[in-house]
Amino acid sequence: MAVLSARAGDNPRSVTAIRVNTSLQIDGILDEDVWKYADPATDFIQRDPEEGQPASERSEIRVLHDHEALYFGCMFYDSEPEKIVARLTRRDNEIESDRASIRIDSYHDHQTGYEFTFNAAGVKVDILQFDDANREDDSWDPVWDMQTKLLPNGWSAEVKIPFRVLRYKSGSSNPEEQVWGINFLRYISRKQEQQRWAFTPKSQSGFISRFGHLRGLRQLPDPRQFEVLPFLVSKQRFEPEKALIDRKQELLGNAGIDLKFGLASNFALDATINPDFGQVEADPAVLNLSTFETFYPEKRPFFIEGTQIIRFTTFGGEFGPGMFYSRRIGRAISLDDVNIPDGGRIETLPQHTTILGAAKLNGKTNGGFSLGVMQAFTGEEKAFVVDSTYNRSEQIVEPFAHYNVVRLKQDVLDNSNVGMIVTSVAKDSRYPAFTNGYDWNLIFGDNRYSLTGFLALSHTTNTEGERISGSAGKVEYSKIAAEHWLWSFDLDFTSKNYNINDIGFFRRPNDYGIVGVLTYKEDVPARVVRNYSIGLFLHERRNFDEVNLLRESRMSGQLLFTNYWRMTASAGADVGLYDDRETRGNGLYRRPKNFSTSTYIFSDTRHVVFFKFGQRFGWTNKGMRHTATEAGVTLRPISWIDMDLETEYQRFRNQEAWIENVDYAGLTVSIFGDRSTDQYNIILRSTITFTRDLTLQLYGQVFLAKGRYENLRQLFSSSSFVPSAWYTSQPDFNRQSLNTNLVLRWEYLPGSTFFIVWSQARSGDNGNYFTSFGNDFNDTFKIPPSNVFLLKISYWWSL
Repeated sequence: MAVLSARAGDNPRSVTAIRVNTSLQIDGILDEDVWKYADPATDFIQRDPEEGQPASERSEIRVLHDHEALYFGCMFYDSEPEKIVARLTRRDNEIESDRASIRIDSYHDHQTGYEFTFNAAGVKVDILQFDDANREDDSWDPVWDMQTKLLPNGWSAEVKIPFRVLRYKSGSSNPEEQVWGINFLRYISRKQEQQRWAFTPKSQSGFISRFGHLRGLRQLPDPRQFEVLPFLVSKQRFEPEKALIDRKQELLGNAGIDLKFGLASNFALDATINPDFGQVEADPAVLNLSTFETFYPEKRPFFIEGTQIIRFTTFGGEFGPGMFYSRRIGRAISLDDVNIPDGGRIETLPQHTTILGAAKLNGKTNGGFSLGVMQAFTGEEKAFVVDSTYNRSEQIVEPFAHYNVVRLKQDVLDNSNVGMIVTSVAKDSRYPAFTNGYDWNLIFGDNRYSLTGFLALSHTTNTEGERISGSAGKVEYSKIAAEHWLWSFDLDFTSKNYNINDIGFFRRPNDYGIVGVLTYKEDVPARVVRNYSIGLFLHERRNFDEVNLLRESRMSGQLLFTNYWRMTASAGADVGLYDDRETRGNGLYRRPKNFSTSTYIFSDTRHVVFFKFGQRFGWTNKGMRHTATEAGVTLRPISWIDMDLETEYQRFRNQEAWIENVDYAGLTVSIFGDRSTDQYNIILRSTITFTRDLTLQLYGQVFLAKGRYENLRQLFSSSSFVPSAWYTSQPDFNRQSLNTNLVLRWEYLPGSTFFIVWSQARSGDNGNYFTSFGNDFNDTFKIPPSNVFLLKISYWWSL
């Protein structure tokens, strides 16, 4: 029976799952008599637009279960059913549409959640949530069943979630009742109305920890899930002749297999042998003239799904740098990895290192102990080169490598955890690189305050073959929930020899800093503004030689208007004194003071056409000027087509910048110049959804970047220059690139897919800064392309 409170925020509510022995037809129509025996979860509460008020439209969700699965019968009443928004799109794309969501905390640890979301057109979104929903894994794609039906009085849905896709406490086959956490959400698009069954006010933090209770679960199976997903790939690759690289054409075949084995109900082992990720979208082209490596997010399914427990973030946010950066496994190979003899050429160059196999184990015990383990092996890669006399030789561009990650976490207190990580990388005869770290996430004071942080240690080999060790750490104290005022304060450091880049990702060693953030927010709607927030950000950094690197202050704010348009703005200054990396190891550089502002506006996303527009400005006390303009538009002409066009133009003028270090008169000197750059970035994404299981996706990017250096000079001291008439190199550049992916995806059976993929890449550099945008754009399509055509089919078995 459902025990429901009429008061908003009075958790936990509860709903009972009725055990049945009859089979249900999942067709979206609640016409089976058995649904009448389950009392519904109802009386949803608004989170937006009128926080704490009863939902404007009634919802009823009933729960059943048998030995195999949970079943949810959902009825979403609507007084204006003709205005229900039901849009088709690809799976996991949470498009603007009427939708509902079932959230399950089957561990009942108040930390881990399974999200099963569906819209009125029957499009699925499934996500794993961790750390009270502060972290998510949206690559998770379990096999579950759901159908929806539009009705004269609203819309309905039937959902079947097999127990084998959930993780729950072992030993559940005993007759004692199991209690899980559960919540139901509904969104009404035309009203921008967000509803929750187990409601939490915005002034309080926590999400999974605030769920209601699902009761009535007895004699649950203890499944030994075993899934097999073999695949076959046929690929044809065409590579044009490029500078230093010969033309190439090849037809390739490949096969592999993915395995999943459920170890009881709370642990799973996943493995892949000879994986192929040819259907994954290409990385965008960027212009990186900084001293820092570009961070690219992981897109390969095996290294995303189920790896949340392995993540150990350090600096840069949840999906930013951390102690495990899976893109190190199977990394891309570039020209920089090859020693090309004078007058020689590359005959064969692999695109990336081959992943021979990988496995991961993850799960959680009844006592709140989480374990994540990953191992991966990559093969030796060779490039073949010919010299000026046509002698052919081979070079090892990447040795055989073995990667290991072990992650442990233990739940403590009511809503907190502590953990550790150990990693290692072994490459041939090189001494293995090791890292280990410890982290904590402590929530207290009725979920209003947090104390988080980490301590990390690294042990690796430098370029001279010497063993070095380093450390890094951070501690942050925050107020994370309040009616108006939020704040955070943190201290962090990285030692001089800290280096985790064999398997992790970080920006730089040898610095420490302090950060303070103060935010005021208002969630009560007013006449024009629905909600707003204003924040102050302060940040100072130094290195361990006590050199000031950064002294930044910034004000920012955001407004949500009552018509659901949104605006953000910021203004800030960085008056730090020195840059200890700009000269690439050749001493300090006294950098200019930087100032910047930005403003963005976003229209109402409920419309068929909506847009964003942004403008950024920057300047320094040495005459640099920077402008950037962003414009984007999303078009949904009909319910099953959506197109998204993003454009950006960036312009720098007179930016004082390093060019290179050269030997002159027995010294290593740094050459600087006034750099002017222009960047154009145009990205198009489009999805045509023929059915829920058949989609065509297009991704295209045109990226143009050119730069010119003037007033070349030699850095004499950290803050002064002398002329360098002897330096005659001309480092101007004009780069054009085009990347496209066209992917037809058909899920012809549950869990089984067929892909047809076409990928094209063009890139070039003519070095002429003075050409027009039109000429550069047209020239991009004249560059000889690299083309890949791929067919991939997989078949899912559950044994």
